[in-house]
Amino acid sequence: YVLSFSLGAGPVPALLLSEIFASRIRAKAVALSLGMHWISNFVIGLYFLSVVNKFGISAVYLGFASVCLAAVVYISGNVVETKGRSLEEIELALSPAI
Repeated sequence: YVLSFSLGAGPVPALLLSEIFASRIRAKAVALSLGMHWISNFVIGLYFLSVVNKFGISAVYLGFASVCLAAVVYISGNVVETKGRSLEEIELALSPAI
């Protein structure tokens, strides 16, 4: 689990969150988001072997794949491209139209 998570979705929040939050709330929002990320990672790691023993490795990874697929669908429709853009440009793109 740790290897799969570290090579997959694990580092994404640390990279993306600092770019998508408005500058006035960035520090607190990133701290809260990464805290929840680590708590979730801890809980999954804590119960991973129990769940594998109960349901089998194939079912567990199928569940992980389902969550990843749902994340890809959500992200492709709701997260703006940040490559080559300044933080101010990203903030403008994410701001609701007035």
